[in-house]
Amino acid sequence: MQNKAVLFKQHARLLFIVLANFIASILHYVHNIMYFEHYPEPDWLAANVVDYFWFIMTFVGLYALLCLAKQRIKHAMWLLYLYAAMNMLSVLHYAVDSDNVMTTAMHVLIWLETVVAIWLIIFVAKTRLATSN
Repeated sequence: MQNKAVLFKQHARLLFIVLANFIASILHYVHNIMYFEHYPEPDWLAANVVDYFWFIMTFVGLYALLCLAKQRIKHAMWLLYLYAAMNMLSVLHYAVDSDNVMTTAMHVLIWLETVVAIWLIIFVAKTRLATSN
């Protein structure tokens, strides 16, 4: 069993990383909505679907933090993995065949969101391993 100081430090770091994911996602999604016609998107995808997805994704992240606060650690960890995976979906812009040329801002926002999502996955994995010993 870990002492309270270590758990507090881990939770504070986790909160910071989730906040970084939230900020990165909102920056990317706002830019995506503002310049929707310039982003490479599948033909079936509409701007309002992107909006809805962001709200669902953000709810998953917030619910994970609520589970963590209620000491439902396993649930929180799996929800955080899901939240990070949802954030990483932004790299799918590169999988869409499009005539649109992506700007530097688009690349930076997509990779910022992806990198902080990977950071979250790594942190959760390390924390999960640390708590299972």
